[in-house]
Amino acid sequence: MIKINEGRVNQSSRNILFISYFFPPLGGPGVQRSTKFCKYLPENGWNPIVLTVKDIAYVAYDKTLEREISELDIHRTGSCDIMRLLYKIEKQSTSHNNQSIYTKSSSQRKQFFRDIFPIDSKIGWIPFAVRKGKKICRTQAIDAIYCSVGPFSSAIVGYVLSKKFDIPFIVDYRDLFRGRPDASYFTSWHERYAYKWEKKVLDRALSVIINTHRAKERIQNIFPGIEKRKFSVIYNGYDKEDFGHIYGTHSADIVFTYTGGFYGERTPKYFLQALAELEDLHQLPENVKFQFIGNLQESIQELFYHSEIMKHIILTPQVSHRESVRCLLKSDFLLLFIAKRDSEMVVTAKLFEYLAARKPILAMIPKNGEAAHLIEKFSVGLICEPDDVQKIKDNILEMIKYKRRFLIHLYEKI
Repeated sequence: MIKINEGRVNQSSRNILFISYFFPPLGGPGVQRSTKFCKYLPENGWNPIVLTVKDIAYVAYDKTLEREISELDIHRTGSCDIMRLLYKIEKQSTSHNNQSIYTKSSSQRKQFFRDIFPIDSKIGWIPFAVRKGKKICRTQAIDAIYCSVGPFSSAIVGYVLSKKFDIPFIVDYRDLFRGRPDASYFTSWHERYAYKWEKKVLDRALSVIINTHRAKERIQNIFPGIEKRKFSVIYNGYDKEDFGHIYGTHSADIVFTYTGGFYGERTPKYFLQALAELEDLHQLPENVKFQFIGNLQESIQELFYHSEIMKHIILTPQVSHRESVRCLLKSDFLLLFIAKRDSEMVVTAKLFEYLAARKPILAMIPKNGEAAHLIEKFSVGLICEPDDVQKIKDNILEMIKYKRRFLIHLYEKI
């Protein structure tokens, strides 16, 4: 059984090889979790040495996150995965189109490329990361290995290094692998291969971190033979330093804000339908605005532009995390979307920053899910099913009506 190096356990700082494919200057919620871990690990006696990929084609970039961890020892490797190859193609392209191939690609095409490869589409990173990881482990005293999942390829890198150098490793599931709601496989062989590798990784891991309680229950049900004591839950949370400023809300407009994207079955379709019906009934005041911040796929943009309520909509391309927080704090209400099917375990990272912003939440999410439980626990918003158009309308009108009197009684518990 692998153990933490007892000869170094009493030293003031220990080294942890931190493997994360998604890392600044990329942006987005998955990147933020790894960034904040690396930011605060040194305060808890661990020195992160980061292993990540070089530049890739991606939907979001954020230099402000990179500045938060500028003192870290970061090792970036090449890769033969499709996102790295797309980056190289776009870099050599003479086209002046600002929209990347990745952003323009449909969700169906992205799903195809995720499914066709064994394990996941980042499998081409494994040999590059393992080679660099071996060099790091040989030249530095590594006490533990941490792997941020997804992609699951990161966990395989950690597994190989852990086994070769007999170093304990920790798996942190930002998203489940086999148990995720949108899991699909190109063939039955792909599914069996994925199961085999995930079981090997879980068997060897010293600790397995999951980001929600229901996700923890699901992975334990898929792998009942894995020791239950290995599993623990760490929610995404928020960084208090990001919320050090106080901004007043817009004085004239009533602003609802959503930050992030839409993918899989998460969609604004029913919300836009509700707005259109309110507009037809002349129940939507002129000063009510709905702000969506993030890089949206073409198919999602079309939903907005083909609707009849664009005068109430503000579409803002991706901004830095710092600016995103500022927009939350300047808003009156915040919007939350989670897909309806098989998503009871999903708690989006943005929910915790919404809680930190102390603004009422209009949530279109599974009513029996873990995210709904958190919103109800702290009495911080109104909840309805994602496709309940009538209830969405009712909740919008209730929030508008009580803009100045909508009280959140239990925020002191957060």
